[in-house]
Amino acid sequence: MGRTRKELYDLANNFYLNSTIQLVDKDFTYSLYRIEYQDKLYELCIANRNNNYNGPAPTFYLRNQSENFARNLCWKKLIEPTIQK
Repeated sequence: MGRTRKELYDLANNFYLNSTIQLVDKDFTYSLYRIEYQDKLYELCIANRNNNYNGPAPTFYLRNQSENFARNLCWKKLIEPTIQK
């Protein structure tokens, strides 16, 4: 059975308060971020379509490459889907 809406809200709130984010690499075509949460590391790349990133991190093709957006993307695409199962 999945988590309730309240549980997901509490987990998201905990993530936003206790996670740390670091810009690992930046180019004019992409930004690579490392997010640490509960002793786990998550990496993600936010890039333009014509980027030159060649790493193992999941790549999302979007214009906004800010830290806040990267943190939101990490929660919605990497963490939340794994805890809903």
